[in-house]
Amino acid sequence: MLDLKKIILIHFFLFINTTLLLAGDFQPLDDGKINFDTYHTYDHSRLSSGIYKNAPLNGIGTLYLPNKLDEKDKVPLVIILHTSGGIKNNREIYYAKFLNKNGFAAYVVDTYGTRKCNASGAGWKNCLNKILLLDFVTDAYMALNKLSSHPNIDIENTALIGYSYGGDAAMQALDNDIKNIFSPSLTPFKAVISVYGACNSIFDISQTTGSPFHYIVGSEDISYDKEYCEQRYLELESAGSKANEYILDGAVHMFDAKYRVVSIPTSELPNTFKCQYAFSKDGSVTERITGVKIQFKSDDALDDKFKLTNSFSWEDTKGCFGKERLKMGKQNSAKNKTKDLLSKILSESF
Repeated sequence: MLDLKKIILIHFFLFINTTLLLAGDFQPLDDGKINFDTYHTYDHSRLSSGIYKNAPLNGIGTLYLPNKLDEKDKVPLVIILHTSGGIKNNREIYYAKFLNKNGFAAYVVDTYGTRKCNASGAGWKNCLNKILLLDFVTDAYMALNKLSSHPNIDIENTALIGYSYGGDAAMQALDNDIKNIFSPSLTPFKAVISVYGACNSIFDISQTTGSPFHYIVGSEDISYDKEYCEQRYLELESAGSKANEYILDGAVHMFDAKYRVVSIPTSELPNTFKCQYAFSKDGSVTERITGVKIQFKSDDALDDKFKLTNSFSWEDTKGCFGKERLKMGKQNSAKNKTKDLLSKILSESF
């Protein structure tokens, strides 16, 4: 009878431990591949109606922890959003490891991988049709929720960094309405940073999370438009977030690349940086230069929305495309300056 009791107790404790793991609890120093619950939100019509909840996804990401971390140590967390080209060893992963050396945990979100989209070659256009900025923002907050129970994460001290397209999403993450949907109980990011993002996405933000916005960009990067950026800063500041701009003299786009600086033909990479995309909470998107507008409806099939976005982005709004080529490539001086700025911004934020 005693052996039977022992067997029952063993099964009971195994059940409890399994339940805790399924609930998302972590062991000290857990790192590497960590998944999280998320959604294919796509646009504001799906978000406001709640229909996005019908498209749950298994979010993918990788957590990097500082070396020599003690089991009882807690460190600030930086969530990293990738570019329209996806995750690269020389960019998102490189910066994650750099942040580790500065005493921060870093979680690289794979928004494309989560939605099974391959950006290789010309695939980036297909990914941009299927995955909008709101999906990046959704993933950022849902990943934050997941990591909030990690014993080595100081969840009161977090930051968000986005690169290029991910930087545009970082700006949208300042929308307090979105945060309140996905992470209502968590402390807002102490800093939101866009690295060579753009300022031509206009978000319908009435109130921000209050997080300061930091923008790092090169003077020779055509994604930077001084007039557009100044307008975005005014909008953010009137909604509750201070904006800070850091211009890297002589730097081009994606200066942390492995290859030498090249000029990309607009036939391969259209210059959309003079376009102005206004995202409204009613689900509409208007390109203000051409006046072209699309209206997403909550009950439309996602495949139909992908086709609508494709036509809108690459055909209907060609009238706002610029002729200047985008230059990008390896510039170590700009990369080093960015590392210095990130260290300074984060150390002053936490």
